[in-house]
Amino acid sequence: MKESVKDKIIGTWKLVAWKYLDGDKEPADFFGENPLGILTYDASGYMNAQLMKSARANFTSESLTGGSAEEIKDAYLSYAGYWGKYYERIPGELVHEVEGSLFPNWVGHDEIRYAEITGDTLVLSTPPIYAQGKKSVFHVTWKRA
Repeated sequence: MKESVKDKIIGTWKLVAWKYLDGDKEPADFFGENPLGILTYDASGYMNAQLMKSARANFTSESLTGGSAEEIKDAYLSYAGYWGKYYERIPGELVHEVEGSLFPNWVGHDEIRYAEITGDTLVLSTPPIYAQGKKSVFHVTWKRA
């Protein structure tokens, strides 16, 4: 039986790796070898996750709304972020109740994450998620900040 993680996850975590399993293939890096990110869980039941590729290209324009269509597409495809409430449904299974997200389809949706903590390392895994044209299982590794 899995161990409860609800008291152990509280705090801030820095992203180490974001990998996905694609069928019989080897695990691949979703945002490259050196992704950046931060994850927070607070004691009142809120969470926030921000993940991105390292070395993202700047827009040519300095305006927040001035990117070209290609620049905006690249920025969207190199960043993921969402926040909301969370709770542990059963030991090791977290439910993120998404209140806001870069990916609009997640707003108002529950995202399930399977958590394992070893020392200062947290690994969150997903059920199969549709991405890059197929369903994949993601494993996101975090180190306590």
